[in-house]
Amino acid sequence: MRPVLECKNLTKVYGSKKVVDNVSFSLFPGQIFGFVGPNGAGKSTTIRMITGLTPATEGAVRICGYNINYSFKRAIDNIGAVVETPQLYPYLSGLNNLKLYANFYDKRAKARIDQIVKLVGMENRIKDKVSTYSLGMKQRLGIAQALLNKPNLLILDEPTNGLDPNGIVEIRNILRVLADKERIAIIISSHNLAELELVCDVIALINNGRLIEYRTMDEINKMVEAKQRVQFVCNYPNYAGMLIKKQYKLPCKVVGNSVILPLKEENIASVISFLTFKKVKIYGIKKIQKSLEELYFDLLNGSRTSSSIL
Repeated sequence: MRPVLECKNLTKVYGSKKVVDNVSFSLFPGQIFGFVGPNGAGKSTTIRMITGLTPATEGAVRICGYNINYSFKRAIDNIGAVVETPQLYPYLSGLNNLKLYANFYDKRAKARIDQIVKLVGMENRIKDKVSTYSLGMKQRLGIAQALLNKPNLLILDEPTNGLDPNGIVEIRNILRVLADKERIAIIISSHNLAELELVCDVIALINNGRLIEYRTMDEINKMVEAKQRVQFVCNYPNYAGMLIKKQYKLPCKVVGNSVILPLKEENIASVISFLTFKKVKIYGIKKIQKSLEELYFDLLNGSRTSSSIL
């Protein structure tokens, strides 16, 4: 399968400062790519190079096989983007906003308006003035606007910023439909790690201009599961910890009335049976896994030399 987006050794230098340093990744049809990193890490500059808004000092960007330096129009025709707040005319209806922006494309864009309106779930409000829309509805209209040219690559900068929980869920559902049914590749640049964890297929972490982690969510979930810890709440935690160390050769940590140890899910029942046989009463069991947000901060706060996000 040909990638929708290929970034190879992208580098951007301003003066003596290397803002983006040798960044490479690919994005395929139907994938949602989460691009995360602290402010000033190089996310926005990378996106500007992808969209042709700033030239790369070194490296190449190909969109649907077209090099953005040599076939700019063909490459850029495959991109739709919403950067921060959508640019909309509040005194016009949502429908007239879409018709106005459709004039920038060929006649097929206007023919797609009804389909796009349905896709983003705005059939009941599309004829109302934008000034009456909630922030979530404006974001949906912005996504509709970005879809007018039928892009293969959709780029969204903080699409859920400032939205209430309902608005966040609505945007998430729209993005999954676009990826799964329309097979659009999507880049989301965001600080909302908990939300990225729910919607993305691939997560990339950039810091100081370098891509320091690039994993599929399946890879991350498997790694998290392999390193999961289990907390046993019991009546004699010190005794339980001693028994487990002797029987299973596993490191244990006693915290209050609990013993915590690294343990795979398939081995939990065995430990329960063993402790019960040894007259230890178990009052509760809890699996402890790191969230994407915890892994992110672990990496930024002292694990930069690690080969794993964990």
